[in-house]
Amino acid sequence: MSLPEQMTNNLEKMKSGFGTFPFTIALFGLEMLMDREFSCPCDPGLNVTLIVFLFVGPAFLALTVLVFIRRPCKRKSQSSAEVFSFCLIPPSLWIFLLLFEGEYLACGLAHWEGDYVLDEGRQIKWCKPSGLNDNKTIRTDLLELTEKVTFYSRLSALALLSLLCISFMTVLVWSDCKTRPLEQLKKWDEQTQQTSLSGTEAELQQPPV
Repeated sequence: MSLPEQMTNNLEKMKSGFGTFPFTIALFGLEMLMDREFSCPCDPGLNVTLIVFLFVGPAFLALTVLVFIRRPCKRKSQSSAEVFSFCLIPPSLWIFLLLFEGEYLACGLAHWEGDYVLDEGRQIKWCKPSGLNDNKTIRTDLLELTEKVTFYSRLSALALLSLLCISFMTVLVWSDCKTRPLEQLKKWDEQTQQTSLSGTEAELQQPPV
């Protein structure tokens, strides 16, 4: 076997054995690094742009690489949906992590300018509005709004996780239940063919009268 053929075979083996676990670990590490270094710009225009790219960018990159490696459309029709569903696991977990953290969505929905600080009393990071030192009522309302957004962000993350579990379970059960009758039918056909061949051989082996 030539060297190019060996490299091609090794690449195919790597593709077949490559799972979603490395991407999941990488996304977990990236989220932990972002959690340590993240700082909201506290600008209404930049907040939305930054958070949209944070949600979509890494998730779409992971999905693209996994689809390129696993190639679900080149597989059998029974396993295409299952493989594509597993390709969705790392992007879905990335969105879940960002939503469960809470501060990213709160940053994106902050429609006022200020400084990104940690509130010692409530232990949440938020955009402390600038120029409102004398108006504590508005500042308290904005802090409570940030706290509510953080809570609903985490709640939506748990809802998303439940939906993903139900969806993946449905795909797996549907795929298994669909392929099982086909496998049983193939086994039944093989047994029928073997029985007919055995009967034919027995008839041929009988001595003529």
